[in-house]
Amino acid sequence: MDVMTPDHPRWDEFKKRLDSPEGCDFRKDDSGETVWNCAGGECHGGEHNHDLATKILTDMGGFDIEASLEYFAQCGGYCDCEILFNVA
Repeated sequence: MDVMTPDHPRWDEFKKRLDSPEGCDFRKDDSGETVWNCAGGECHGGEHNHDLATKILTDMGGFDIEASLEYFAQCGGYCDCEILFNVA
């Protein structure tokens, strides 16, 4: 099984999906502030959480999810949005 990293040929697909409404869904609210969906990490004062990335990798198929999440964490991707901020 593959490990998802920025060097993987499907990285752009993963990153696009994680950024989309099925993932973190970065968008402007009514006041013009950028908001997004993320259930964990320091940005939300919660536990580290990769639920969105896990779902996307599962849907994409063929990935070692545990090894991919470990790689993301080693690169500062402690939660879904931090994968986009720190790994991408």
